[in-house]
Amino acid sequence: MSSTNTAETILKLLPLLNKKFIRSMNLELRTILTSMQINVLVVLVEKKATMTELSNEILIPKQQMTPLIDKLVSEGFVQREYDAIDRRIIRISITPLGLDILVKIKEKALAVLETKLKKLDQNDLLCLNKALTDICKIINKIT
Repeated sequence: MSSTNTAETILKLLPLLNKKFIRSMNLELRTILTSMQINVLVVLVEKKATMTELSNEILIPKQQMTPLIDKLVSEGFVQREYDAIDRRIIRISITPLGLDILVKIKEKALAVLETKLKKLDQNDLLCLNKALTDICKIINKIT
């Protein structure tokens, strides 16, 4: 098996995942937060970050990050913290309310996925779970 074949399979899988899972989850979750806002919160669960670090992590320009953070601050999901040594450095951190909304989003996303997966029989669920577990292990070796 060549890496080209595997790359082609991945390229086929991405739109399929988007069509079957991601779009429906985004439609359900859009009323809470945008996918970009959710991505920011997920990054901030791991660590506090500057605007530059966030924009690099999420792959959007810093200029687009500012209104995104402003909205999350106004909703109380994140806060800005000034560095004690260099006040020019501002770190963004998630608040308890931000953590709470992530839990609610995860619960809603799981409910959407579980509804879709109920269409599969037990054997298909076992196969899918094993395949996804293997994919996660292998992809973690790449990155």
